[in-house]
Amino acid sequence: MARRGRLVAVEGGSASGKTTLVAHAAPTQGWRALPEALDRLDPAPSLEFASPRELARLEATLLAEEARRYREARQLCANGVTVLADTGFLGPITYTFGLVRLGLAPASVATSLMTSARSMVRSGKLGIPDLTIYLRTTARERVDRARMSASRHPAGLFARHEAVGRFERRLFERDFPAVRPTGVRVLRADRPAAVLARRLGTIVRADRGRSASRGEALALIARLGRPAPAIRRTTVRPNR
Repeated sequence: MARRGRLVAVEGGSASGKTTLVAHAAPTQGWRALPEALDRLDPAPSLEFASPRELARLEATLLAEEARRYREARQLCANGVTVLADTGFLGPITYTFGLVRLGLAPASVATSLMTSARSMVRSGKLGIPDLTIYLRTTARERVDRARMSASRHPAGLFARHEAVGRFERRLFERDFPAVRPTGVRVLRADRPAAVLARRLGTIVRADRGRSASRGEALALIARLGRPAPAIRRTTVRPNR
């Protein structure tokens, strides 16, 4: 029987180089690149929101697309293809919980998303990667990259992403490893994309972990919903 492919996701703060790394690594390593959910939607929804209802609608749209890309990725893996995803599949939930921690969204929006995600996981429509690569960057590196790609990282949105990113970083350093100890690797992203792509290839080839389970995905979602101290508030307003 042919060996199943691995499902690998590249995570990191906004403008940390995720999309660039995926674009370099996938073709050179013989993997299939999987764009992030927002890039797959046509037309792409605006990331701006003026009310909790608009935020809930936006994140529900993105979560539905995450489920589609997850199922697509798992089918490819079943056929022996290793998939390199630009971000994992729980982004709408982690991002919304970050907004809640910042005081920019009511907890009810995150709770509703979490309920939907649990149902999707139980039915096999959503899950987590087998291996997550977290790109560690400095704030200065991210700011510089955002300035060089202003069309993808508008200043107002970048400020909000940066604030939420502080919350998401703790998730990858604490919660993901607690649920799946061998499922997260940190890659210092201060080298050219071609160099990082080779390092990524070495990490993935050396990984012999089992595929992520539904139980692990549910456990991670449960950890996301636990009460936590509020993080430093940002001056970015919901409608920017």
